[in-house]
Amino acid sequence: MAGVPERYRASIRHELDDLVAGARPELVTWVHQYGDDGATLIEQPEDIWAHERADVIERTDGSAYVVLPLWTTQEAPSDLSAEVEIAVDGTAEISDVHVL
Repeated sequence: MAGVPERYRASIRHELDDLVAGARPELVTWVHQYGDDGATLIEQPEDIWAHERADVIERTDGSAYVVLPLWTTQEAPSDLSAEVEIAVDGTAEISDVHVL
């Protein structure tokens, strides 16, 4: 697998950075419940784009669906993942964060 195409990365990175910064509190329910004491997300490394658990489905309409593992202070990567919808115009939105 070639990983996440370069054309999606900046948009996804923006969403991931917002998630780590706490700007998307509605998406961190699983993060707070993960493990014995909850988890703390960290800035996601460049390794995320080609990680073996990264998955990309490109649709015929030009949109895409991406699943990425998430790194925490406790695990690199953790069993947490982010589901990202990529619109036809290239904008990304994390639609869910959950435990694999």
